Amino acid sequence: MRVAFVASNYPSASRPAVGSFVRQFVWAMARQGHECSVIAPVSVFERKHGPLPPRFAVEDAGAGPAVQVHRLRHVSFSSRKVGALHTGRWSNAAFAAAVLRTLSRLPRRPDVVYGHFMYPAGHAAIRAARRSGAHSVVGVGEGEFWTLKPVGDVRARREMGAASAVLAVSTDIRNELVGRLEIPAEKIRVFPNGVDLRAFRPTADRAARCRELGFPENDFLVGYVGPFVAQKGYPQLRAVVEDLAGVRLVLLGRGPLPPEDSRIAFRGSVPHGDVPRFLGACHAFVLPTRIEGSCNSVIEAMACGLPLVTSRGSFMDDVVDADVALRVDPDDVAAIRAAIVALRDDPELRARMSAACLRKARQFDVDERARRIGAWFESLGEARP
Repeated sequence: MRVAFVASNYPSASRPAVGSFVRQFVWAMARQGHECSVIAPVSVFERKHGPLPPRFAVEDAGAGPAVQVHRLRHVSFSSRKVGALHTGRWSNAAFAAAVLRTLSRLPRRPDVVYGHFMYPAGHAAIRAARRSGAHSVVGVGEGEFWTLKPVGDVRARREMGAASAVLAVSTDIRNELVGRLEIPAEKIRVFPNGVDLRAFRPTADRAARCRELGFPENDFLVGYVGPFVAQKGYPQLRAVVEDLAGVRLVLLGRGPLPPEDSRIAFRGSVPHGDVPRFLGACHAFVLPTRIEGSCNSVIEAMACGLPLVTSRGSFMDDVVDADVALRVDPDDVAAIRAAIVALRDDPELRARMSAACLRKARQFDVDERARRIGAWFESLGEARP
């Protein structure tokens, strides 16, 4: 098939960690033999993060056809409410216009136009598919439907209802799509996010990895991947380890940070390809998040064989179970602390959970996910767009 992927968050040299999970999906689809193009318009204001990426690039997915990436420039108007207006509507329109201009330049019409997140990419994908006579698929990974804020539910209900199909990354999101946006259930398929098991796998020698990275070998290292914000449970995690003997944090991400202290072995944003190296030095992974779509960082940690401490809540039920994770109330610092202590002090528990993580991670192989999604896309071709 020919698939055009529309994305507002695709990695670039200036922002390599942004949208890495979108690129993984695109590359996995290319490895299934599909002809994949990426339409990722770039706001001219992205210069604040560094040089703008080239307007056209070719990426090697490792097998199958090369992926063509198109990055037409556009003007963003941010996303702010000003009186009765919301500037996000103008940004959505400018993004969609750039997608439509790019689509007209593609050498061949796509069979499917896929947009990741409802706005601006999903909305633009629906418009582009309508113009080209293709099927439109909207990928919904927004745990709180935050992309709807500029347009509101009424308009979103009408615009998202025009999609040929909707891909939800969790059962919770599917239920919200049906109940809140009145998307017919038969239009929706659930595919939790996937992980590249060739890249994310256990480290053979954790001590050697610690020496390589300059981490203390004898401390209990807890991994965390994500922005340093309250929604991800970062403040609770910091409070837990302040006086926890022998425990240090490996923090991969960015955001407001406290002063340097002895409880942090590493902090900072790293390219997605380097994440497995850092996780390989850790004993466990902790993310007491309040809401998720389908948590990539948890799935990746699981594939590395790291026992998990993460949140209770149905939004995590598609990804973890009691064999792989100690589930906690994300606001309960004492419970998070007790879970970390249990893993620190019980090597046998860690070993059992690690083995269960590796078994569970096989369910989330990104290539198998792409194979199943590709078969679903092909079934859409049996009906008129």
